[in-house]
Amino acid sequence: MRNLLLLVLPVIFVLLGACSGKTQKKNGLVIWESYNDEEHAVFMEIVDSFTARTGIKVEVQRIPFNGMEQKLLTALASRTNPDIARVDYAFVAKLATRKAAVPIDDSIADNLKKTLVKAALYSNYINGKFYGIPDQTNCLALFYNKKIFEENGIKNPPKTWEEFIKIGKKITNEKKGVYAFGMHNSLWWTFPFFYGYGAKFMNDSLTRCLLDSKEAQKGFSLKVDLYRKYHIEAGAWQSGAVPPDMGFQNGKYAMIFNGPWAVKTLEQTGIDFGVSLIPAGPAGSATTVGGTNMVILNPKKKKEALSFLLYLVSPEVQAMWADRLFQIPVNKEAEKYMKNKSPIIRTFIEQMRYAVPRPPLPNYSEIEEIFNGEMALALLGKKTPEQALKDATQRVNKEILGRQE
Repeated sequence: MRNLLLLVLPVIFVLLGACSGKTQKKNGLVIWESYNDEEHAVFMEIVDSFTARTGIKVEVQRIPFNGMEQKLLTALASRTNPDIARVDYAFVAKLATRKAAVPIDDSIADNLKKTLVKAALYSNYINGKFYGIPDQTNCLALFYNKKIFEENGIKNPPKTWEEFIKIGKKITNEKKGVYAFGMHNSLWWTFPFFYGYGAKFMNDSLTRCLLDSKEAQKGFSLKVDLYRKYHIEAGAWQSGAVPPDMGFQNGKYAMIFNGPWAVKTLEQTGIDFGVSLIPAGPAGSATTVGGTNMVILNPKKKKEALSFLLYLVSPEVQAMWADRLFQIPVNKEAEKYMKNKSPIIRTFIEQMRYAVPRPPLPNYSEIEEIFNGEMALALLGKKTPEQALKDATQRVNKEILGRQE
């Protein structure tokens, strides 16, 4: 790590117009983070090596992920907030609109545009400014059970949705309780269907939801058809059903969408599985984006905070992070430094190239709640897919975005 710092830090300090070493040592940073135990251990190594080189002391406080938002809002109100906080994608917009997050300098942002994964970086883009830097990113890909494929004479995973349906019909055996696919019903898990058909979630000004478009309707109709028309999906999205992860582990579902976070657990179970790109629709393969961002909350510590965050997302550090934790690096240049040659992580890195940035909406959770309910009605056959999307979109535009259609 010390050798990495020798390479990375001079570039960071040139970008920042770094202050003198004496000043840096006097100034410390407080970071709130919500990593799991394994991630936290690696993060602390990065923190320690950064401090050893720069003299900037970093105090790390662990906060439960689900409690981070409320704790931060309380701390901001009482002016006891940290200098940096790790937050979910959706929370950045709230902090930016409340003027709590410190914007990233344009000169630094221009450099980040060249080096970081676009879909991750642009989750911080609000009203022409970046208000955070992604520390962790993930996406969905297609997991498939190799044993089930071989038993049905299937050599390769599907590259298109047409192939997916053909394979699905071969695999599905309702009498044995084996289905080709198990899926979730939520907006986030449905984006690959929408985007694969070329749909847009929001207009460029983020003032209107666009998921009532013909492209969105075709994408969602395919998802509904997998269950209602082709009968190759297990109904795993229903309350009380065997959820996708469990069904995949017990051999009842041959394929599911999942992310890199699931790989280690599945490997420990001994399941022979593979990971491939999500089947392509008319607009190609597409995936949704998840992850977290680091936001700066103290303008007085902006320079020190940026020096740490730029180090955190440098290619060498991101390569180490990805190798140790089996995660997707947020820096595009990290791949050439990675030692992990696993085809699975390489597939996720490739899938991220087809990821569509999630618009930074402060009320995303409310939008998702509306869509989840309407989409469930379509899956249950109580509404057509077209009507469900029209109703959900109309409600979002009126109730959330304040539009009078």
